Amino acid sequence: MGLIAKHFWVICIVFTFLNVVVLKNRTSKYVSQTPQLKEGYNSFFKAMIIYANIPWLIVGIGTLSGQTNSVFDYFHPHQLNPIVLLFHLSIIVLWILIVRWIYFKNGAEFIEKHPGLVRFNGFTGSRNVTAREVRTFAPLALAGGILGMIMMWVTDF
Repeated sequence: MGLIAKHFWVICIVFTFLNVVVLKNRTSKYVSQTPQLKEGYNSFFKAMIIYANIPWLIVGIGTLSGQTNSVFDYFHPHQLNPIVLLFHLSIIVLWILIVRWIYFKNGAEFIEKHPGLVRFNGFTGSRNVTAREVRTFAPLALAGGILGMIMMWVTDF
């Protein structure tokens, strides 16, 4: 296996941190305009670093322990490798937590009140999203993820 395929999990962790840096830069102007938003942004960034890296840490554990050979093993959950199943379970749990946060813990409103976290890029330019748009788009994004996971379970990539 290639070095990238074997250590893809490290690349994903690095990109998670880079995404946080980009978001911090994008939101810094809003923090300077409204300093009371800083704590909310920092909580979001901390949660992103922790939760977004859980699946990649599982992949790392699988790779380093020899339970998997590369990232490609994770495209075959139907082979019932325990670490691959744990990876898929972690994603499902994260989806549940995100849905709970958006719909039952005012996450959509949080995103609207903290501009720069999620932006809509349309034909007329880029703008911050509304809570209604977050609640409307979230099921579409989730459906795409579920469809991808189903494809991994029923087909052999």
